[in-house]
Amino acid sequence: MRLHTLALTAFGPFPDTVEVDLDDAGRDGLFLLWGPTGAGKTTLLDAVVYAFYGTVPGARGEEKRLRSDHAADAVRTEVSCEVTLAGERLRVIRRPEQQRPKKRGDGWTTEQAKLTVQRWDGGTWEPVSTRIDEGSEFLRTRLGLSAEQFCQVVLLPQGDFARFLRAEPEDRGRLLRTLFDVGRFARVEDWLAAERSAARDRLETVRRTMGGLLARLAQVADTAVPEELAPELAGAGHGARIGSWVVRLRTAAAEDLATATAAADAAAARTAELDAELSAARALADRHARRDRARAEHDRLTAGEAGLVPLRAERDAGRRAEPMRDVLESAGRCALEADGAAERLAAARSAWAAVAGGREADPTLARELRDEAAAVRVLLPDVDRAAELTRRGRRLARAVDDLTRRCAESAAAAADWPVRLGDAEARVAEAAEAAARLPGLRAQLAATAAALAAARSADELAAALTGLRVRAHERREAWVAARERWVELRAQRLDGMAAELARQLADGDDCPVCGATEHPRLAQHAGPVVTAADEQAARSGVDAAEAAMAAAAGVVEERERELAALRGRAGDLAGTDGPALVAAQSAAAEEAGELAARLPALRTELAGLLAEREAAAARWAADREELRARSAEHGEVTAGLADLTAALTAARGEDADLPARIARLTDEAQRCEAVVDAGSAEVRARAAADTARLAAEQRAHETGFDDVLTAAAALLEPRRLADLDRRIAEHDRLLSVAAAALADPELADLGTRPDLDALGERCVAETRRREEAVAELDRARRRGRALAELAGEVTAVQLQLDQRRGEAEQVGELADLVTGRGANTLRMRLQSFVLAARLEQVAEVASRRLQDMSGGRYTFRHSDAQGRHGARGGLGLDVLDEYTGCLRPTKTLSGGESFMASLALALGLADVVTAETGGVRIDTLFVDEGFGTLDAQALDAVMTVLDELRRGGRTVGVISHLEELRTRIPTRIEVIAGRHGSRLAG
Repeated sequence: MRLHTLALTAFGPFPDTVEVDLDDAGRDGLFLLWGPTGAGKTTLLDAVVYAFYGTVPGARGEEKRLRSDHAADAVRTEVSCEVTLAGERLRVIRRPEQQRPKKRGDGWTTEQAKLTVQRWDGGTWEPVSTRIDEGSEFLRTRLGLSAEQFCQVVLLPQGDFARFLRAEPEDRGRLLRTLFDVGRFARVEDWLAAERSAARDRLETVRRTMGGLLARLAQVADTAVPEELAPELAGAGHGARIGSWVVRLRTAAAEDLATATAAADAAAARTAELDAELSAARALADRHARRDRARAEHDRLTAGEAGLVPLRAERDAGRRAEPMRDVLESAGRCALEADGAAERLAAARSAWAAVAGGREADPTLARELRDEAAAVRVLLPDVDRAAELTRRGRRLARAVDDLTRRCAESAAAAADWPVRLGDAEARVAEAAEAAARLPGLRAQLAATAAALAAARSADELAAALTGLRVRAHERREAWVAARERWVELRAQRLDGMAAELARQLADGDDCPVCGATEHPRLAQHAGPVVTAADEQAARSGVDAAEAAMAAAAGVVEERERELAALRGRAGDLAGTDGPALVAAQSAAAEEAGELAARLPALRTELAGLLAEREAAAARWAADREELRARSAEHGEVTAGLADLTAALTAARGEDADLPARIARLTDEAQRCEAVVDAGSAEVRARAAADTARLAAEQRAHETGFDDVLTAAAALLEPRRLADLDRRIAEHDRLLSVAAAALADPELADLGTRPDLDALGERCVAETRRREEAVAELDRARRRGRALAELAGEVTAVQLQLDQRRGEAEQVGELADLVTGRGANTLRMRLQSFVLAARLEQVAEVASRRLQDMSGGRYTFRHSDAQGRHGARGGLGLDVLDEYTGCLRPTKTLSGGESFMASLALALGLADVVTAETGGVRIDTLFVDEGFGTLDAQALDAVMTVLDELRRGGRTVGVISHLEELRTRIPTRIEVIAGRHGSRLAG
């Protein structure tokens, strides 16, 4: 990086534009930026930093006041510089955010910050970027340094490195962190801390699991967790005591299982003996019960034998009549059919008599009636066609009437369309005109409201400004009084200066005025005694009063500018008429807005009316055409219906209609045919009944019955006969079974009936004792299995606990190591260790220049020792004094030695940071102040080092106010301070 030119306007103490040609100033490789204190030498360096980074280094950047207080209002604050970066010549122009007068009217407006980056292509400047974010990133990439690194590497602020030289390790670490990126090492520390917390959480989780398992073991074993296992529950033990306790629990459970097994076996044997005794007693009691039931059943059946005699007779008669069932049923059925045929013949003759009209019923008459009905049925479709023609004629008549009415309505509506369309078009025009006026009305309303607000603010500010002016006047009077008092005291002190010098003389001392060693007549104070402290106190009072006066005047000036701006915005608007004017303009704008808002709807309504008019005209033409067609069709239908109605009337005759005539003829034919069919059926049925009756009488005599009626009475239903057979057979079977049971040898000589209740109670009691023993055995088995399972889980969790404990200890020790605790005896964090390595590099590089400056006497030594009161170590810095061979703290160096050490440290740190950032080549350096502490020999050594910095084409700028440097460095840029701002000489 090489700076070529620098230009700044209205920046810091410079009210106008100043330009510095660094190529010309640095043609010898070394130049001096000279001027009195406060003239603005450092401001030139601030301008370089601001051009590249948009900020000012150090405490000056906190106030964000870049614009010169001496600059005219029309002059814009701007910094421009030309620089070569990465082989490209660039021009950087940057402006801060600032206030400027309005181009129209009175008042001020804010001008936004700007950044322009241009590249020299050999003939012209071509643009690279005009955006602040894009241009800043472009410059940062080319520079390869952050703002803090640039200020330390390029500007070499000697005051900062003097503080760095004497700082405590923690303060030194803060500066190094701004220059070297140790963020990844900080992330390593945070990651290890998080891993330590996670490992502790995992260990705690396993420990809680172990505690739960031990509690479950104690619960299963029905005991309590011993107090001796408290360390194990806390995760501090290694599981030996837990294992022995689990073994004891399982041994006790095994002994309980053996005892329960023996008790269960004994109870089972006793229960088996009682079960056998109870089974034998139940078998004997069952035989007693069987014998009693057999006796009672035999007695009951024997007593019921007399009641079965009638049933046996009924069953025998039914069996003899059963072979005649078909003959008897056939005779009865034929008799019933003959009676039914006679009844049907009488009914048919009665029905025919009602319609006969004196005619005899015969087949010929029936055929004639059927033929006449068929002839009339042929005409039935004409009846439906006549009805359809009637309905069609009615529909056509209604359609003609409806079309006639619609045509009349369409003609009346067509006359109203011009008026409706004219009204809609007028409303659309009114809304369109309101929409055109609306933006102007709203703009006028906004301007009036803003002017009214500005007028009110101006009135309030004018009232407040009166008090501010009074306060400023009071501060000015106080300043005048303080200045007069200071001038008076200064004059009195000058008058008594001879007496003040006389008080400092002693016999034998040289007089500072004449050099005499004898003082025969010492001057005495003729007036009041004024000391230097009195004069300095008065001077401080003057400065304080001047500062207060300037502050009050600045407030008044700022409020006056603000008042002028507000009055400019308010214009001629009167405060009393303003609200009414705003209300009137607001009402007009609101009314126009309402009309304009209706414009789309009104346009839609007009388009709808136009479409509706076209649709109505089309419907009217279609209705007229439809009316002509429907009228012609109605005439044709009416004529066809008249012809068809005449033919159907002739065919109907005296009946109501054709269906009625067909129904009458069909009914007469059916009644005539019924009489003929019923007579033939009656003759056949009577002959069949006589034949069946004779056959039944013959079979009755053959089976032993007196007549047909007796045989019919003995005939039983099949279900009744089967039921009688079943009842009689069941009675005989049960009687045989009861007799056989009584004859069974098992039921003889049974002896006494046993007491089952007593035996059952004994068996129940013994069974309860056996179940209790079995339940205890099951509990012992389950306890043993549960203890075995939990013992396995305890073993697995113990292994996991040991693993988690080891991990937690390992991660914790590593986290403590990188954070400066535990085994880290130096109490050095990982970041500090990295910074210590960087500081060691800086000390090594800086030592070479410090040896040159100090004549080989001093060398930097990096120290890992802890700080005071056990503070963290690693960032200590001492100097080795070759004269004594001892290490000395940097705070013991004298002023000149501190300047040389600080300059060497700054140059060494610049070299290390340059290498750290990728070897960015720095061709322009600035060294700021500190030369006033050097004697002539030390100054020669420092100048020799600065001369060496010029090797390789590098330019070094020295910033100082020392007069001696003006003679040592012929090329210089001189800054001249004045009442109206600073400027460059020449």
